Amino acid sequence: MILAGLVLGSVALAAADAAAAAKYDFEVVKTDEIYFGSGKHPKAPGVMTADDIWAVIPEYKQILKDELTDEDAQYHILMRKATERFSKALKKLAKRDGYDMLGETGSIKALGKKKVPDVTKDMIKLVTRD
Repeated sequence: MILAGLVLGSVALAAADAAAAAKYDFEVVKTDEIYFGSGKHPKAPGVMTADDIWAVIPEYKQILKDELTDEDAQYHILMRKATERFSKALKKLAKRDGYDMLGETGSIKALGKKKVPDVTKDMIKLVTRD
């Protein structure tokens, strides 16, 4: 009798979890890879490949070209500017296109038929503008 109650309780919990998941289209699976926004279930997320974006940021390209390290003062100046450029692009993209969360590819999964849009190309356009 106790075992039957435990099994029924487990089934009820699983059904409740499935019902909760059914009301969301997206779920964050890697919180440490979210660049903009917060929460577990965004309504309008986008994902990107940040390495591709950083590779075209002029200040970051200068760091690589000059082979600067974190021991060089110029590295910190350029990295701050590159980070500001990336952050401004995130905010501008989110505001312009209505994203409530932006993260790395694989950080947000679709729970239904919808897909999480890839915004890498949009970010590249924004970070390369002066």
